[in-house]
Amino acid sequence: MRKFVAASLVLVIAVAVAAADEFVGFITKFEDGKMTVKKSKGTEPPEEITLKVADNVKIVRGKMNMNTKKLEAGEAFEGGKDALAKQVKETAERVKKWTEEGKKGFGLGVFASIVTESDKVTEIRVTGGGGKKK
Repeated sequence: MRKFVAASLVLVIAVAVAAADEFVGFITKFEDGKMTVKKSKGTEPPEEITLKVADNVKIVRGKMNMNTKKLEAGEAFEGGKDALAKQVKETAERVKKWTEEGKKGFGLGVFASIVTESDKVTEIRVTGGGGKKK
């Protein structure tokens, strides 16, 4: 019986770890409890996916850890969901304008590290843009 309980516990932990995911990408849409992300995949073209956003999503500024080469959570993103939605919308408008003008190399949206659990986004680590003007 103890072996069964131990095996069940290991299985539950493995499933919980497998259900969590972290990736980087460009947020191209953020509204109505959903977000569209162009998920970066190295040198391949990005894959566009739509994810549900958890009601209690944590939105923070991302800071690069040069030792681990990962984007880590920093201070809270000023303005929360509303500010991020505004930044995503403004960035999308700029990208559309630049594309119409034939310009290239201006990104695809707001760059961020996305953390998901099961099928919902639980943390967004935003880099660049929207900072305080000095």
